[in-house]
Amino acid sequence: MPPNPRPGTHRIVRGRRTAGALTTELVDNLWVRLVDVERALAARRYALPLDVVLEVDDAFCPWNADRYRLRADGDDVRCERTGATADLRLSTAELGAAFLDGTTLVSLAAAGRGAEPTPGSLSRCSTAFRAEREPFHPSGRAFPAY
Repeated sequence: MPPNPRPGTHRIVRGRRTAGALTTELVDNLWVRLVDVERALAARRYALPLDVVLEVDDAFCPWNADRYRLRADGDDVRCERTGATADLRLSTAELGAAFLDGTTLVSLAAAGRGAEPTPGSLSRCSTAFRAEREPFHPSGRAFPAY
């Protein structure tokens, strides 16, 4: 998979406010806000077996701020809180961006969003979050935006 040609775009926290400096057109398509990280990660399927500890920061939903051990092998997926050392550190913003497979964790990390205390965990986790199809949202020029 090629790297994001514009990793700097992921550094922008409030992109709509600075849109004129970046592009001639900026639209919101699909945003995901995980309000229950543990259940959301356990309900999803992953592209490859995974055993990783994620340290999640969430200022908006403080009950999400914790470390989670995510274990996935086919349809057997478990996610539970843990006191183990984190392999990856990220916020729910990064986790939400990667959750539907529209943005990779690798491209977010290249923009300084997230940290990888355990070498190799970022690449493996980013690959595991990939799916057969990218998410689709019917908005833009071909469809009316609602």
